[in-house]
Amino acid sequence: MLQKIKKRKTLIYAITVGTAFFVFIGIGKAALNEPGSLEDPLVTQSYVEKRIEQIKYYIDQKIQEVYESVNLNATNVQALIEENQELKKRLSELEQNKNEATPKLEVVELRNGQKLIGKAGTEIILRGGKAKAIAGKLGGLSDVTGAVDIKMDQNIPPNHLLIIPRDDGRGVYVDEYAIFMVRGEYEIK
Repeated sequence: MLQKIKKRKTLIYAITVGTAFFVFIGIGKAALNEPGSLEDPLVTQSYVEKRIEQIKYYIDQKIQEVYESVNLNATNVQALIEENQELKKRLSELEQNKNEATPKLEVVELRNGQKLIGKAGTEIILRGGKAKAIAGKLGGLSDVTGAVDIKMDQNIPPNHLLIIPRDDGRGVYVDEYAIFMVRGEYEIK
């Protein structure tokens, strides 16, 4: 039994010496390590506060960047909305002007020797009656349907599209009565 007690004392002594050895090594290592490093997980309050301030500054910076980006985007969106409204307004004006700018065919009746003198680009179609051409110094009326040039005093064929090529007194005249469809500028004499 004495031997058992002796073995136990030796075992307890060995455990105590080993524990003391590890404690002294651990304290020595901790003393040599930099505070806050992975080897020394214990940190001071000032270290934690310093890190919190750094993180707060970083977050404040990012929030400021987001605000600036949002403000810039809001300004860009507002500018695009205003540009879109302006384009819609201009498109509406162009559509109105297009409808107004395209002259419609107008029915014109001539009697007893009246003349219809057209400006350059005026279109004439004889719908009823009889009429004759008034030519200019440089030629007659352009008969688009018949693909001919109608000379002075030639009869106008019914339902043919005639175009006055120049603003030089060209047109048509009637002896008795005629109905025309006219698009463009003209005057009756």
